[in-house]
Amino acid sequence: MTHQSSRIHYHTSISSLSSLNIDSYFDSTVSLTTSSSHLHSSSLLIDTALLQQFDNSNTSLATTLGYIVGIASLLLYTPIVIRILRTQSASGLALSTWYCKVLSFTCTDVYNIRNGFPVAAFSETVVITIEALMVLLLVTYYQKKWDDNTVGMGIVYVLLTAWALLAPNTLDTGSSSWGPSPTVLAAAQIMATLLNSAALLPQLHQNMTRKSSGGYSPITAMLGSAGCTIRLYTTELLAHGDVLMMCNYGVALVLNMCILMQVVYFGMKEEKKSFESLFLADLR
Repeated sequence: MTHQSSRIHYHTSISSLSSLNIDSYFDSTVSLTTSSSHLHSSSLLIDTALLQQFDNSNTSLATTLGYIVGIASLLLYTPIVIRILRTQSASGLALSTWYCKVLSFTCTDVYNIRNGFPVAAFSETVVITIEALMVLLLVTYYQKKWDDNTVGMGIVYVLLTAWALLAPNTLDTGSSSWGPSPTVLAAAQIMATLLNSAALLPQLHQNMTRKSSGGYSPITAMLGSAGCTIRLYTTELLAHGDVLMMCNYGVALVLNMCILMQVVYFGMKEEKKSFESLFLADLR
């Protein structure tokens, strides 16, 4: 009887100990799982904070680069203006190029402003719009193309630009209005990309036909290429990678590079100029 009681007591002790061990193991597992979950959450918070800091740094860099491009763009068409005024001639420039450039840049200005993108995302476009207008006026004057049609086109341009910039639209009011709709704005930007392409095609064709570097400044083409490269980066960050703007700068980069290669190739091979003289021609 005593032996049987001892066995019962022994089995009871073993059962209690096993139950205690299982409970302890379960508690430890839960504790470890909870700790792991906390560590994972902390890691996610740290990663999120680091990513946020990285994004902020990239945005700050993009903003700074955007304003630098805007300031540098003051020199983009200045060499062409200086060359025209110095030589009193614009014979090497295609007038249609500058009509297309002015319209293209104006459409891009309107698209950016109406979509509320920060100024750093398109500062240079505003500057080169003004510069392109100056070149257009000079080319028109020195090629003696100033007539009533030119004045009429100028008036239409001013009125349409004022309407596109100032008339209320659905983005401003949330309802239908007499201003440009988002669809019209997008169409205008697509047209700007096409015009930007068409603007340089006559110059490319003229250089190829004459086998000449033409009157297009290599400094302008080089700065244009560099600016478009930077703009692909800043547009991704400041304008949320707007597809239309990315296409615009991508196409402009390719065309500016083509113009630059033409000027260097024909200038050195056909005109027997040195590389240095090509780039310093605007300053002499």
